[in-house]
Amino acid sequence: MANNEIAKKPVTKMDKFKDLINGKMKEQVAAILPKHLTAERLCKVLIVEASRTPALMECTTISVAESVMLSAQLGLEPGGTLGHIYFIPFNDRKSGTKVCTPIIGYKGYLELARRSGQVARLDARVVYEGEKFSVTAGLHPDIEHSVRGDVDRSDDKILASYAVAVLKDGSCYFEVLWKVDIDRVRSRSKAGRSGPWVDDYSKMARKSAIRALFNGGTVPMSFELASAVASDQDDPHAKLPPIDITPYADDTPKEDTNGMSDLGAALA
Repeated sequence: MANNEIAKKPVTKMDKFKDLINGKMKEQVAAILPKHLTAERLCKVLIVEASRTPALMECTTISVAESVMLSAQLGLEPGGTLGHIYFIPFNDRKSGTKVCTPIIGYKGYLELARRSGQVARLDARVVYEGEKFSVTAGLHPDIEHSVRGDVDRSDDKILASYAVAVLKDGSCYFEVLWKVDIDRVRSRSKAGRSGPWVDDYSKMARKSAIRALFNGGTVPMSFELASAVASDQDDPHAKLPPIDITPYADDTPKEDTNGMSDLGAALA
């Protein structure tokens, strides 16, 4: 058989996903990334995440782009390796599509607080049944937690989570979420039934306490930290920063006749 008659290797969904990430998105990502994270690294990690979670390749192009841009703006690496920010495929019943949903992990908030230069120490923990735990409010607020290693540390034994911030001036602030509060946060989250809420409930309980602490307004926040709190899709009222969707206009079908997402249609 002549060389020009050799059948070409079929283009896979992953091939097209790589073209999307390394092509249209890479230039936009490179323009806003902080120095510690390169566009090459971010794109490579995202492709690895898609191989681990193929449903990401079925998400709408715009939702993937929004998630990637948020990750780039915050300088947080997506995926479970660092636990900074997770990209969760979410079935949007209204549109009949899959939507890439960015959920910031508790380690992501710790990283942003460290970078802010205003927080000397930030800690978040969960309290299990059998551990001494007391909270004092009023004029002299305080919190006391005696950690024990001999108790059952299963998720269903969690009583509360809390976050404590010590500022550079020595002032301290804390926030406590009881189990009912944690589960209320989870019930409102788009990814409450998938991703880290299922695999790492205790970590998401810590993250919820951290976010509540910063939402309280007593702890000063950097622009990146404030953006994370305002954009975290664990909150149904959070809004993602607007992005220029012009580069992805060609990936949005004029009419959806098969109930497929725009990226899903492009990758079919």
